[in-house]
Amino acid sequence: MNQTRRAFLGTTGTVGLGVVAGCLGSEDPPEPPVAGNPDADVTVAVYEDFSCPFCRDFKLGVLPELEEQYLESGDVRYEHRDFPIPVDDTWSWALPSAAREVFESEGNDAFWEFTSEIYTYLGSYNYGAIEGVADEIGADGAAIRDAAEEESHRSTIEDDKSYGESNGVGGTPTILVDGDAVELYESEDFEAMALEETTAAIDAALE
Repeated sequence: MNQTRRAFLGTTGTVGLGVVAGCLGSEDPPEPPVAGNPDADVTVAVYEDFSCPFCRDFKLGVLPELEEQYLESGDVRYEHRDFPIPVDDTWSWALPSAAREVFESEGNDAFWEFTSEIYTYLGSYNYGAIEGVADEIGADGAAIRDAAEEESHRSTIEDDKSYGESNGVGGTPTILVDGDAVELYESEDFEAMALEETTAAIDAALE
């Protein structure tokens, strides 16, 4: 991907992402969707805005590599966290509400399947797509659409964002490895850079 991370951040009004001290907030956050080993010694928490193209690139391009290297072996607990900047006043809230409804009604596996598929619609999100993707993964599409339209999980998403802010998160994507932020920087190949920096942080935590 040729768009640089700095160029995108300029459109959101946020700066200085990926450089966060490893301090953990005191408030209990909402239960997150988890991939990998829930009891692993190393936790990777990724804060996303569903309207952020770099979050899409991380989820679709980097996460599969992390899954192969660390999640399938059980070495890492991988958490999804919501952090609507918002990049888009509608979809930055509607999409996490839909995803949260999938998680609460269908569980972890359905959540990861839904979010990976719905990200392919970024730039052309619509409620029909949300309902259709939910139906495809075996969820109640009408109920998931309702959750999106009504933003029925907004308070939970706001709590997730507040927890991120208490940890120093200021934008997306922010990747925390055991509470320490992975430093992402401007690159012509965001996915390759993000994978290199994230795997280096995970490897250091596993030592």
